[in-house]
Amino acid sequence: MVCAVTSAAEHLRVAVIGGGHNGLVSAVTLARAGYDVTVIEQSGEVGGCLWTATAASGARIERGAIDHAGVRPLADELGLGKFGLSWRESDRMAAFHIEGQERVFYADAAQTAAGLGDDEARYLELVEQASALFGALEMFSEPPTPTQLGAMLSRLRGGDDMFRTVLMSAERVIATAIGDDRTRAALEMYAAHSQVPPWAPGSGSMAMLLPGSHGSPAVRPDGGSRALAVALRAALESAGGRVLVDTAVTRIRERDAAVWLDLSTGDSVCADRIISTIDIVRTTSLLEDPPAQMAKTARTTMSGGFNVSEMTVSIARTGPSPELPGGPDAITFIQNKTGDLRRGFGDIVAGRVPKSPWAMVANIPQDDARYSATWISSVVPLHRDKGAWTTRAEERAGRVVVDAVSQQLDVDLAGDGAEVIVSGPTTWQQRIGGTGNPNHTDLTIDQMFGWRPAGAAGHRTEVPWLYLAGAGTHPGGGLSGASGRSSARALMRDLGSHRNPRGVLRDVSSEASGLWSAMRSYLQLRQGSRP
Repeated sequence: MVCAVTSAAEHLRVAVIGGGHNGLVSAVTLARAGYDVTVIEQSGEVGGCLWTATAASGARIERGAIDHAGVRPLADELGLGKFGLSWRESDRMAAFHIEGQERVFYADAAQTAAGLGDDEARYLELVEQASALFGALEMFSEPPTPTQLGAMLSRLRGGDDMFRTVLMSAERVIATAIGDDRTRAALEMYAAHSQVPPWAPGSGSMAMLLPGSHGSPAVRPDGGSRALAVALRAALESAGGRVLVDTAVTRIRERDAAVWLDLSTGDSVCADRIISTIDIVRTTSLLEDPPAQMAKTARTTMSGGFNVSEMTVSIARTGPSPELPGGPDAITFIQNKTGDLRRGFGDIVAGRVPKSPWAMVANIPQDDARYSATWISSVVPLHRDKGAWTTRAEERAGRVVVDAVSQQLDVDLAGDGAEVIVSGPTTWQQRIGGTGNPNHTDLTIDQMFGWRPAGAAGHRTEVPWLYLAGAGTHPGGGLSGASGRSSARALMRDLGSHRNPRGVLRDVSSEASGLWSAMRSYLQLRQGSRP
């Protein structure tokens, strides 16, 4: 492409659309490889679902994601400690309070299993099964489609049963493996992270999320989740990259063998390559003449098929935090009855806030001991049966969640003088755009692995200068930065990038370690299934 521009400010080597953590990871990776890269963010700050704020009382609150265990290895690999990022760790990955009883899942799988009574051996078998499945996925150089995964597994002893597990519902996988109702409910709640009901066919791999997470502690950044976004931005700017905030891309057009991005500021810039971290539907809508496959993918992509959206409630107060079953640093999952998850998803599909909502609860560390804050995350319908969401409707739904969690824990979470801040579908739509669903697209079997999104394998599109990253691409929503790094590496491979020797050594070491881990899982699957 040839950009006929009058100033360097009008010509971008690489433009990254979206300043969430994936966009920032992608930009840092490219900038350190010597690329001129600019992140274009529609809101007034970077971070996306990393949203730390200050309440009127002065307490630090979290309005988005708080668990950083998935992104910690990548953050350390990027050396973000040099940019002020430090961590709080807990050996408790998650705690569950169900029907008045607790189940605690530790970083150590054996320690966890020892507390599960008669399910000890069964749970360890589930841990091995999860390790084998995720290890098999790592053996592919690019995310496999479910068809490719099934073909590979079919050649292994026991592999056919493994693939059948993926196609089953998470509820059925868990019920087959675990005997205790409350332990089953705990695993189902964790599987529901995917926003897909555990009873849905094809959600079987989600049953493996918690058993496959052992080995690493629960992690949160000191200073709140925004500390990760701040460190990523600092790392980007240190490497020569830049960020434009309060700027949205309104149109992407090709003119005279060049690609131009029209911006909400009224300006236009030319770019050699673009990485979009917004969803495939919005990305396609920005193109003047999208190619056929991309247009088809956008038409057939499903977001909100189960009508699920997220809601966070932040409760700021003076005085100490309430004691939670998971302790000061773990996230505690709350559920009143073991059947509430199944019934609640039925309410959500029908457009209603669950009558007995389940939730994640955690206390937020403060720099000033005079204050305290509690974070609650739950799910609500994306589209209400009583009309569009409003700020007032969000507040009412938030109160339902707070009251339910308070009753289940027998503590008044929002007592006199507490400030309650609710972030629901309307708030998230303003924050991240689209439908307001942080997952972008549903994690159903037809939109997973190499079909996330369909027709855009390896984060590439039919358009040679356009790449995809973010929650709508593999591995999906959550906080890992994996898609951001993968999209940057795909771009560099396509351009035959000559990176600095240190970068090459780091990549080779990382890839070799990942390959060895995958080979061990592959052998485990072969050996573990022998008669």
